[in-house]
Amino acid sequence: MTQIELDNLTRHYPRQPVPAIRDITLTVQPGELLALLGPSGSGKSTILKLIAGIERPDRGDIRFDGQSIRGIPANRRGATLMFQKAYLFPFLNVADNIAFGLKVKGARRNTIRAEVARMLNLVELPGIERKYPHQLSGGEQQRVALARALVTRPRVLMLDEPLSSLDTSVRHTLQEAIRRIQRETGVTALLVTHDLSEAVAMSDRTVLLLDGTVAACAAPRTLFQRPPSRAVARFVGVSTFLEGHLERDRLCTHLGPFAVNPATEATRPAIFAIRPEHLRLCAAPDINAVPGVVADLLYKGEFTEYQVAVNGGIVRVRDYQPQRSYAGGDPVHVQFPPEHLFEVE
Repeated sequence: MTQIELDNLTRHYPRQPVPAIRDITLTVQPGELLALLGPSGSGKSTILKLIAGIERPDRGDIRFDGQSIRGIPANRRGATLMFQKAYLFPFLNVADNIAFGLKVKGARRNTIRAEVARMLNLVELPGIERKYPHQLSGGEQQRVALARALVTRPRVLMLDEPLSSLDTSVRHTLQEAIRRIQRETGVTALLVTHDLSEAVAMSDRTVLLLDGTVAACAAPRTLFQRPPSRAVARFVGVSTFLEGHLERDRLCTHLGPFAVNPATEATRPAIFAIRPEHLRLCAAPDINAVPGVVADLLYKGEFTEYQVAVNGGIVRVRDYQPQRSYAGGDPVHVQFPPEHLFEVE
């Protein structure tokens, strides 16, 4: 298992007004699966290319187990990159596709045969050695591509949105498979994705990149439930913010006072946020509740999203366990449970 260190990594492409990434400093622990999450153009794939040796940084260093790899050619770094498409050789069968890297390294025939069988068992596709890529489904092709990436026992496995072109059901199945395989092999892995649910489902830690810099780095649950800043909160689906002055355990806002945790001795400006699924609708006044009117509602299967007009703005409430149903125009109270309010920068 390999530790990866990125030290003030910067890459500025020619004729671009700003760097693709700027002063990225990260440590990926041995055996960890780290997700690089962010919108298009945030620098996720650039980081993988720099680690793989496909591109060179303008500034900064990359270290494997404390040793710089900047001067090591790409084919000797032990970093394997898997792309959105499987890119299997169409003229080779499954066994030969998986064995390609071993043959380049001069492995013996018996070793190759045993390793191909081992990898097919690992990706749960035994017995398809003689099939060709065109005979496989998209999900099967990606499993074979994963087997090909792992058969040479790389120090680092990098996955550049490998599931983005697959159907939802296949995607979920492969998320579980990749996570299981990564844990079984113990390989240090980086996953690039723009899908929040994929990042939190698969990673040990998630790094959110915005505009080429690290906006947040935390365990998935922490990033999802307690994002540190307003920008990060918006990215992970938070749209309700309360601005005011914090006075001990009260946040004084234009909507009135709200009880918050934890208490503070100082009086200072503060912004608190809350996830839409933590808001509550109630018919009568209650603690931390403000009056409003249901402006619209959308039934989304697992939950109903209410859009409630509150003091000239819209508050979105996701109701997963409705105690009662409301219709457009109904007067309601939106409750902000103190235990779910968190402070953001």
